[in-house]
Amino acid sequence: MRKKLGPIIAVIVSIVIFIILSAFADSTLGSSQHNTFYDETVSYKELKKNHTAAQAAKVSGLTHVDADKRNTAMEKRVYDLIHKGGLSPSQNYLTDKTFGTRTMYYISDSNKNVVVKEYNRLWSQNTSTYILVALVYFIFINSIVLFYYKRKQKLSTDIKNVTENLRRVRKNKDMASIILSPDDELYDLVEQTNEISMDINELRDNARLRERRFKSLVGHLPIGVMLLNSQGEVLMHNQAMSALLDVNISNDIHPFIEDVKTYGLSRMIEHTLRKNKNHHKELELIGNSQKYVEANVIRLVHSREDFDQQILVLLYDLTESRKMDRMQVDFVNNVSHELKTPITSISGFSETLLNGAKDDPEKLDHFLNIINEESTRLTELIQDILSLSKVQKDDDQAEAIDAKNDIEKIIEHLSQRISRHHLNVKTEFAGNSEITINKDKFNLIVGNLVKNAVSYNKENGDIKISFSHDEIENRIQFSVEDSGIGIAESEQDRIFERFYRIDRSRSLETGGTGLGLAIVKETLNTLDGDIRVESHKGLGTKFIVNIPL
Repeated sequence: MRKKLGPIIAVIVSIVIFIILSAFADSTLGSSQHNTFYDETVSYKELKKNHTAAQAAKVSGLTHVDADKRNTAMEKRVYDLIHKGGLSPSQNYLTDKTFGTRTMYYISDSNKNVVVKEYNRLWSQNTSTYILVALVYFIFINSIVLFYYKRKQKLSTDIKNVTENLRRVRKNKDMASIILSPDDELYDLVEQTNEISMDINELRDNARLRERRFKSLVGHLPIGVMLLNSQGEVLMHNQAMSALLDVNISNDIHPFIEDVKTYGLSRMIEHTLRKNKNHHKELELIGNSQKYVEANVIRLVHSREDFDQQILVLLYDLTESRKMDRMQVDFVNNVSHELKTPITSISGFSETLLNGAKDDPEKLDHFLNIINEESTRLTELIQDILSLSKVQKDDDQAEAIDAKNDIEKIIEHLSQRISRHHLNVKTEFAGNSEITINKDKFNLIVGNLVKNAVSYNKENGDIKISFSHDEIENRIQFSVEDSGIGIAESEQDRIFERFYRIDRSRSLETGGTGLGLAIVKETLNTLDGDIRVESHKGLGTKFIVNIPL
């Protein structure tokens, strides 16, 4: 039954499509006619300024109708349209359609002036041509339908037999001989093909998904991973391994010795390949940068029957951990050394005073001044150490402050030192100085930079402090510039290290602890800010700070 209905449905569908196409083409033609009529009415309105309505309509190619008359059928039609509200000065365009024609009306500001034009619809333009096109269309479409219908009948039998063969293949059976049967249908072939297709696609999708997940997992591991076969060839690696070994590892299978340049790690891998034993050791890798890793070389055996073992190499990066250990040791050593100097001075001069020097007024004042200076230096050192500890523990609780007032208070607090060195301090403020930030951290950064500018300046030197607030990007930038001794380019990368001093004698003279810039850098890190330095030896230094709010 379906075979018989197929051609009939195809013919019906072709008729419906032709009708839809005709209607669409007629609609397009109607739009074009409406545009033409509109242009003609525009011309009519212009001509009517200098001619009568009838003359203007005639020149424009339109028909003028007196709406007050009802002598002709057109005049009656216009009269009815106006009095029924279909055509009025507020609704001045109207289109009336019949099967063969499309009549368009336009009324101007006066109800007496109506122009009309009648157009033929698509099938009325040239009836013979339209009928000829329709015949060609139906002959062409029905020929195609007939061709595919016969072809479908011819292929139906073959498809049925192919379906049976596919079923046997799916059950791991040999393919049967194809027996043609003209009464067989397409349904079984589609069903079986779809089932096989779904099974195969599901297997492939699962395999691809597992592969993507595995590669994504290994690729995003923070540890270096390398998989080797029993011949010591690299089967797989991740980006972390390339970064740790400091080499560009090829994705092609190749000997691991091309990538592993550290003798200790190579020896561990070779020993595991020969002796089938796991190894674990902490190593220093050879490369462009010094890196410490915890290396694990593990033998993988998937089953007893799997004699082709694999070797898994895992590298855990310990560089930062070792760096922190060294920093802690260096910090303790530096603190001990820095504390020892003032304490020794205080102890020695106190002992000297107790042994009789206190009876000499001149020596008494001299030694007491030294003890006072060393006590002040010791206090500042302890205060800076506490500031470093506070930076690491402090939260980022922000509050509204006036940056201008805070900067001026910092300058006032250092006024004695500034006066002692006869320094000229100039401030510049741009934008709104009221900001929301952690007040203690902001003052800590500015205070240390200004103190640094005072300590390393020249007598009668200048200090320039500039502050700007970009409210569009919601960030602040300030700079502290001095005319002091400057910083050599070779030392600029180290000035933010703890206890690093450019001029140690100058630091001791001014009471510097070597922690000021380290405090600034670590405080900025907690605020997601950054600092850069512009300096030349002997020409002064400028520190520029950017902080997002």
